[in-house]
Amino acid sequence: MKLYNRYIITVALTLLLTTVILVTLGQNTLTIYYTVYLIEALIITELYAFFNSRARRQLTIVSSMLFGGFVFVLCRSIIEILI
Repeated sequence: MKLYNRYIITVALTLLLTTVILVTLGQNTLTIYYTVYLIEALIITELYAFFNSRARRQLTIVSSMLFGGFVFVLCRSIIEILI
């Protein structure tokens, strides 16, 4: 099995398992799901750091977009607390 196939399977299984655990725990806030998914995706991407340069560059772009979403959620939460 190729490296990128293992990466995709690992990410998919991890996110599926996380969804099952969070639903079991009764979490219903979308920001919690997004934050946990983001952290897991970034960790798994760093563990699979052996991609070629083109794939690594594309994953960096995706990671940057996900992090931007996290900053948006964080700012929204801060504004909600302050108001």
